Amino acid sequence: VAFDGVKTKTWGGTTFIIHAAVGGSMAPADYGIDGGWGGLRVTSAIVGKFFDLSLLKSKPGSLSKAYPVLYVPGDHNGWGHDADNVVASVASDEKYEGYFMMESGKGFKIDSSTDWSNDHGDNGMDGTLDRPGDNIVVPENGYFKINVDWTAKTYTMVKTDWGLIGDATPGGWNNDTNLEYDAATKTWTLIVELGTGKIKFRANDGWDINYGDNGADGILEAGGSDIDITEPGKYLVTLKLGAPDYTYTVVKYASDERGMFYSDGQSLEITDIFEFTEGYAVTKFKNLTVGGAQGSHATFVDNDFPMFRIADVYLMYAEAVLRGGSGGSEAIALTLVNDVITRGYGGDASSNITADDLSLDFILDERARELLWEGHRRTDLVRFGKFSDTDYLWAFKGGVQEGKSVDSKFDIYPLPASDIAANPNLVQIYY
Repeated sequence: VAFDGVKTKTWGGTTFIIHAAVGGSMAPADYGIDGGWGGLRVTSAIVGKFFDLSLLKSKPGSLSKAYPVLYVPGDHNGWGHDADNVVASVASDEKYEGYFMMESGKGFKIDSSTDWSNDHGDNGMDGTLDRPGDNIVVPENGYFKINVDWTAKTYTMVKTDWGLIGDATPGGWNNDTNLEYDAATKTWTLIVELGTGKIKFRANDGWDINYGDNGADGILEAGGSDIDITEPGKYLVTLKLGAPDYTYTVVKYASDERGMFYSDGQSLEITDIFEFTEGYAVTKFKNLTVGGAQGSHATFVDNDFPMFRIADVYLMYAEAVLRGGSGGSEAIALTLVNDVITRGYGGDASSNITADDLSLDFILDERARELLWEGHRRTDLVRFGKFSDTDYLWAFKGGVQEGKSVDSKFDIYPLPASDIAANPNLVQIYY
């Protein structure tokens, strides 16, 4: 279905799909639109089609709890007072901490107010906060850990570079494997082969600043417990500092480019369906050109909606063969399915399956991956017998958080009341 943003101005179609999937900390301009509607997310059941959920930790936002904060306005953020540039007091004891990427020679201050009525600087750069004081000058380019004792009016700043250490890492407990800073996401990341064992995060190849995870809840604590790696393989490791809580993910690495999710500031699990930041957002469609420019209209998008494409046909062929259809072969079905997988992995065939893996359950999962956000899932679940009268559950199926089976009458939609009013001979059979 063609859309051009000028002649096809509709609130449905891809206009709805793109706007409704943007909310929380997502910047609408990154998706070529003038605002998000903050409504649509996916449950962990869909995310689990792409990632191993046992290894995927929920990622709270830059400040996941209502800790007391001090603002850190400066050149790094245009001298604004915003929630993304704060130090926080986890123990509510007037001792604050946070991390910032800063440039040499630039300045900043510490402020308990949002209107400059209590900003503090440092006359003489001696580590003592003065009111109002000179700008605190950044000594060199880097990622700084800033600690503030607001009672004593003192502060420290330590440049940090981050690494992964532990017997699960290539360097064991003796040598760090360095992470790289991603300025776009404000995270430290690493793709690495890990063995079975334990890992921790530490700064500057030493133990003065190190983090582990007490309770395996995805939130890091200073000097915390070692993090268990129970299965060897290639992993994507992400460290998100900023303001507490500090968080991380350790995810089995796969280059499946179809898993397009926004997770920054989003929890993996949904407990409140009306809270956009619960559940992952899907970023499959953007109102952007190949060059990254906004489409012809910021509200009504240019994205065409795919109704029928070759990958769908390949998967239907395999499904028909597995259901006993004549005229096809399992060998061709396997080849076609692997063609879909290879394309999804950017040409990498290492995740292709064997004949033993080819089943109807696999086809249903592969359709979830390949046709994500294209309107197929409900119909697929009905056709595969996974929608009603089944123990195949997901969060909020049947209207309850843990999910429950639903009556088979829900396999079809009810007739609209307006249709019945206009046609008295129509009978609402199931509802």
